[in-house]
Amino acid sequence: MTRLAMIFDLKKCAGCYACVVSCKMENGTRPGVNWNHVHTVEWAEFPSARQTFIPTQCMHCDNPPCVKVCPTGASTKMENGIVAVDYDKCIGCRYCLSACPYEARIMNERETTNFKDKLMPYEEELYKNHRLNVAEKCTFCIHRVTNGKLPACVVNCPGKARIFGDLDAPDSAVKKYIEKHQAINIKGTSIYYVPPAGLDLSKLPPDLQEPAFVSFWKEVVHPAGKAVMGIAAVAVASSIVIHSIRKGE
Repeated sequence: MTRLAMIFDLKKCAGCYACVVSCKMENGTRPGVNWNHVHTVEWAEFPSARQTFIPTQCMHCDNPPCVKVCPTGASTKMENGIVAVDYDKCIGCRYCLSACPYEARIMNERETTNFKDKLMPYEEELYKNHRLNVAEKCTFCIHRVTNGKLPACVVNCPGKARIFGDLDAPDSAVKKYIEKHQAINIKGTSIYYVPPAGLDLSKLPPDLQEPAFVSFWKEVVHPAGKAVMGIAAVAVASSIVIHSIRKGE
């Protein structure tokens, strides 16, 4: 079994945003659509004041709330741990955006470009992989990982602050790094952090907590919706039959 995970070593992160830029270039997201983020946290007091950069992205949760509320099955949890979105099935309902406690998803809503009213050649090539009005997010560069490559953000991090791999591999580098540096797992997710000594851990993303409405949606709204759709289907079928009978008369 494969369990992919990523570590952010905050002792090495310089806040250079190479991860953000490489993600955009690799995945061809439009201006204003970012799958990677870097947050600046200032802590301690003068003369010992410190600044730490905390990267965030989709946490690829073990039991993702976004998957539970997706009415079409567009959001799925793959066997290797990646949470994926099938753009062909996404209807842009935004349920997953509301369900994500990490605000890691974004809607691709506008045909924005870097230059007014004109697409550059590289934009024409990259943007064709994206559709409007669908939910997008970090995919752990699934197109690279499935071909034996590392995610673009990992490869292009100059400080080697990102470590990625399979937790279940026999000689797992990511597992060894976790043990050696006492990386902290954000419980319920595939993400780990190595914080600098003294950092208030509340500055890190919280452990996964499913929003209250998710259970309500799954247990009440979704079944009711299916029932309504079933009734509607029967009504449509009945209408067709009745119309055919009347036409025959």
